[in-house]
Amino acid sequence: MILLLVIMIFVSASAQNFSSEVEKYLNQKLNGYDKIEFSIINDLKHNNYAVDFSRELKINGNIAYLPVRVFDRNKWNNSILTLQLNLYKLVPVATREIKRKEKIDEKSFILQSVNVSSLKSRIIDLSVVQKSLRAKTLIRQGEIITQELVEEVPAIESGSKVIAECIKGSVVISTEAIARQDGRMNEVIDVLTSSNELLKAKVINSQKVLIE
Repeated sequence: MILLLVIMIFVSASAQNFSSEVEKYLNQKLNGYDKIEFSIINDLKHNNYAVDFSRELKINGNIAYLPVRVFDRNKWNNSILTLQLNLYKLVPVATREIKRKEKIDEKSFILQSVNVSSLKSRIIDLSVVQKSLRAKTLIRQGEIITQELVEEVPAIESGSKVIAECIKGSVVISTEAIARQDGRMNEVIDVLTSSNELLKAKVINSQKVLIE
């Protein structure tokens, strides 16, 4: 009975030590997460596993393949254990429905630590959220705001009034026009002049375009 108790304590201690090794390895290999949770999918037939820190971790979605060494039949062998991961990261989450082309301000989202291990879209850089962004498509309340859902607010938006300039030698001719397309700096867009001409013009700033 005493021997059985000693064996159980040893097995439990070995399992705890191995779990600590796995946690240390994951923290080394997976940077930028608030919290990492894992569970081992394999049925562990041996208690004498050791994480192989010299080999790389492979990840597919929320499944990770952990390189290990296992002592069996008086020798160490390479092996792989399959882990299920929960990876938590601080991400912007929409606090309300954000319509297409609507600007995203600080009241549009909150930062939450969310399990992103199964997220297929690219996680947006939090520093980018502070820039002038708008929704590329409808963003629902509670949805993680990913890179694919947003775009930079253009310097000129379709329908905006602009000053269209045309340079001929040393002469600059200016006229009012309406932007017919969104345009970022140095992009060429269609503008409709006050004389009802549809022309191509390069975006100079938020109020001016240069007719090409």
